[in-house]
Amino acid sequence: MNDSAAAAGPVAEPRGKLPPWLVRTIFGASAVVVLVAGYLIASVTVPLMWANSIRDQIGGQLGNSIPLGMFYGFVFVFVPILIVWQARRKKFNKWVRVSFVVLGLLLTIPNLLTLGVLHGSSQSAIDARTIWANSANWFGTWSQVFMVVGVVCAVALIVLGRMWLRRGRKVREIKAAQKRVRENEAAKVRAAKGAARDAEKAAKTAARDSRRNPRNNSSNTPEA
Repeated sequence: MNDSAAAAGPVAEPRGKLPPWLVRTIFGASAVVVLVAGYLIASVTVPLMWANSIRDQIGGQLGNSIPLGMFYGFVFVFVPILIVWQARRKKFNKWVRVSFVVLGLLLTIPNLLTLGVLHGSSQSAIDARTIWANSANWFGTWSQVFMVVGVVCAVALIVLGRMWLRRGRKVREIKAAQKRVRENEAAKVRAAKGAARDAEKAAKTAARDSRRNPRNNSSNTPEA
């Protein structure tokens, strides 16, 4: 059988899969191409879309640009920081923590768009700034100011919250220690009372036995 197999010629080896490094390279290059294309498209279209959206929300009243800028600047920094901060809690599984990070990053998009309009160098960003200069001239300034305020407030809340939790933990530990001390003291008091009752019962029993058996007591008494 071996001779016949050898005579049949060499067996063709099955084609192997692509090496892992090549697969990763292809996926990485594809992702880079998609990101670059998305960035180029977004840099042309998104600034104008965001500028027109803010203009429409202001509704032609320049005074509305201040509270709107305060709202966007504060909320879309303050809330994302607090959400991303939850990802550090180990009681959540990995995917929940990743979801917190993704959600926090998504909520920063309005402020990222504002910063892209204010500091972008593309023609689309320049046109968007022109739209705001005529319809929402205070939006960008107050939005940036309250981005800083939102960061400061979020960090302050996190620090104060950690201090409060640490203080509460220490208070609970002190109360637990005091409770243990009180329980130990109460146990000692109960033990002392129990021992006193047992001694009293023993004395009463001895006195009762001595009254019941006076002859035994007299016989046990030595004669003079």
